[in-house]
Amino acid sequence: MAESRSGSGGLQYGIYSLLGVIAAFIFLFPLYWAVSTSLRNPIDTFTVAGFGIPWIDFQPTLDNWIDQLKTPESIRSLSNSTIIAVGASLLALALGTPAAYALARFRFTLIPNRDLTVWFLSQRVLPPVATVIPFYLVMRALDLLDTHLALILVNATFTLPFVVVILRQTFLELPLELEESAFVDGADYWTT
Repeated sequence: MAESRSGSGGLQYGIYSLLGVIAAFIFLFPLYWAVSTSLRNPIDTFTVAGFGIPWIDFQPTLDNWIDQLKTPESIRSLSNSTIIAVGASLLALALGTPAAYALARFRFTLIPNRDLTVWFLSQRVLPPVATVIPFYLVMRALDLLDTHLALILVNATFTLPFVVVILRQTFLELPLELEESAFVDGADYWTT
C-alpha cells in the first residue's frame, strides 16, 4: 500500500514545492517581462499597468520584431551568431567526443581517468577575462583577428570541457556489451 504524505513529510514536501514555485517565478519572470515588453507598442511600453499580460493589459503586436528584422544589421548579427554558435558546437563535439570516449572506456596509467575528468572540468574555473590577452596574441599571430574562425575557436575552447564531461558520463552509461558485440561483428573503435 502506498504511503500517504502526512505529518512532517507532507509539510516538508509542501515547503519544498512552494520554494520551487517561488524560485521558478524569480528566474522566469524577467524572461516573461522581456517578451511581453517586446510585444507592446512603443507608446505602451511605459504606460501599461499591471503585469503586462497580453490581450488583457495591452494589445500585442509584432511590429517591433518586424521593424528590427527589416534592418540589414539585424540579419547580419543573427547570421554571424548562428555561424559562430553552430561552428563552435560542431568543433567542440568533434574534439570532445573522442576524448570523452577515451575517458569512459580506456584506463590511463600515468594519470587516472578521474583526475583527467576533473582537469577538464577545472578549465571552467579560469575566468574568461583572464584569457583575453593570450587569445588576442594567438589570433594576431595566426592573422585571424576579426574573423568568424577566431570566435569559433575561442567559443569551442570554453565549450569543450562541458562536452567532454557530459559525453563521458553518457558513454559510461552505455552498456559495454553493445561495444563487445560490435567488436565480434568486426567493428573497431572508430566504427562502433
